[in-house]
Amino acid sequence: MKKQVCKYSIIRFQPYAETEEFANIGIVLYATASKRLEFRLLDSKQHARITHFFDPLCKDVFVQTNKVIRCEIERIKKFMDNATGEDIDLYAELVRCREDIIRFSDNRVLFCSDPVKTVDELFEHYVHRSFLHEPSYEEKMKKQMRDLLDRYDLGAKYKEGAVGERDKYEVRFPFVRQNKKLKIIKPIHFTHDKPSQLIDHGLTWLAKVQQLERLRFVRPDEILFAYDGPEKSEGNLSDAFYEIKEQIEREGITMADMDSQNEIISFAR
Repeated sequence: MKKQVCKYSIIRFQPYAETEEFANIGIVLYATASKRLEFRLLDSKQHARITHFFDPLCKDVFVQTNKVIRCEIERIKKFMDNATGEDIDLYAELVRCREDIIRFSDNRVLFCSDPVKTVDELFEHYVHRSFLHEPSYEEKMKKQMRDLLDRYDLGAKYKEGAVGERDKYEVRFPFVRQNKKLKIIKPIHFTHDKPSQLIDHGLTWLAKVQQLERLRFVRPDEILFAYDGPEKSEGNLSDAFYEIKEQIEREGITMADMDSQNEIISFAR
C-alpha cells in the first residue's frame, strides 16, 4: 500500500485554563491525499485516571465533554466521507487553536500507508503511554550484559549500586563491583536519530564520571562504557559518535563495543 502524507493532532482535555494542565485523551489524523479522517478517543468509561488527576473534577464533566467531541469529530468525518470534490479544510478548522475545555496539539506530519493502524499506534503511545511498557534500549543492553557476566561466573560479583555519597554526589550504575578493587560497567547506547541527541547522551554520562572523579569517589580507569553505536559507519551520526567516543576515552574511561565480549570480560575480571 502506497504511503501518503498525514497530519495528526493530539486531543487534549484541559478543564482548568488557569493551570494550563491537560491530559491526552485521543488522536485525530487526516490523510491529505485520500481526504480521509480517522480518530480514536478515550472511552468515557475510562475516566478514573483523568478525574483523579484533575481532582475534585466531577466525572460527569469528562463524560459529557467526551461525548460532545466524539459527536463533533464523527459528524465531520461523515461529511468528509460523503463530500465530492469540495475543497474545504475541515481538519484545519477542527484542530485550530481555541479557548475551550478540549484543545488540540500543534499539527504534526508523518507518512503512513494505513491511517487506521497509525491512529491506533499513536493513541497507544500518547494516551496509554505504551513506551512505558517496553524495555528501553539500554534495559535490553543491561540484560545482555547480565547474561554475559553470568556466563563467565562473574554475575554474583556485579550488582546495581550507587557510587559516591548521598550528601555530596551520587550516581547509580547497573553493574558495580565493590569488593577488592572498584569496577563499574555501564551499558550505553548511541543509536539515536540525531547527532545532537547522541552527543548529549554521551556528555551526560561523561559529566557524571567527571564529577565523581572530582570528589575522589572513582577513577575513570575503573569504569567501562559498553556501547552500541550507530548502524552506519559513515555519515553525521557516525561522525558524532566517534567525536564523543574520543572525548570519553580522553578522560580515561574504557570504551568497548557490546560485541567485544573478550574485552568486556577482561575488564570485569
